[in-house]
Amino acid sequence: MNNSHKILIVDDEPLARKYIANLVSRYIPNVMIRKISNSKKALYCIQNEDFDMMFLDIKMPGMSGLELLERVKCLGKDPYTIIVTAYCDFDYAVKGIDLGVVKYIVKPLEENKILEAISMYLKKIKATTLTLKVPNGVRNVKIDNILAIETISRGMVKVFTSTGLLPLVTGTLNKMYQLLPPNFNYIRRNCVVNLSSITGYNIKEKELIIMCNNKEEVFSVSRGRWKELRMTPQPK
Repeated sequence: MNNSHKILIVDDEPLARKYIANLVSRYIPNVMIRKISNSKKALYCIQNEDFDMMFLDIKMPGMSGLELLERVKCLGKDPYTIIVTAYCDFDYAVKGIDLGVVKYIVKPLEENKILEAISMYLKKIKATTLTLKVPNGVRNVKIDNILAIETISRGMVKVFTSTGLLPLVTGTLNKMYQLLPPNFNYIRRNCVVNLSSITGYNIKEKELIIMCNNKEEVFSVSRGRWKELRMTPQPK
């Protein structure tokens, strides 16, 4: 039987790897799991295989988990990444968000936290539409039609779609991002873009261009993300 889910667990603690693997195998059907003890071995593995989901420790001997994730992004790969760490550090969290991390789990590990991450992953891969709360009700928008989502204030975003702009949508960017497929990436902390919708770049200003209902929309890109985006295929 072909495995429909490929999960990578990178942690230098054997008990943590075993604990996560047991829960993943119990709750995700048709799963193939690889358990790796350090970032160097994990990078070699990721260079040769594609993974759908990754549980990643931050503090490991040699290359850190976040350094590994940066290299993974440079390879053009974007597994659904859950950070597992014993360290509650704001700087780690900010950098993780910039790299597309969808959830942090703080050690000691608890079953309900792992199951929540698994549930988020399964919900994401099944999603074909987003239900968006707008001022006059709700809109069900196909994910394929979403071009970008940008935070405008706490608990409020604007959503760019192929048919136009929804300027006032109630919700948080992080929760919406958790339901989006891998072709959606953070270009800065408060903006996610569908990379397949990019139609042009302004290299000098570090900006990208997307056509929203026949209108050009320009998005600035953070310095760290610009290098990674420039490695994606150029728009035609």
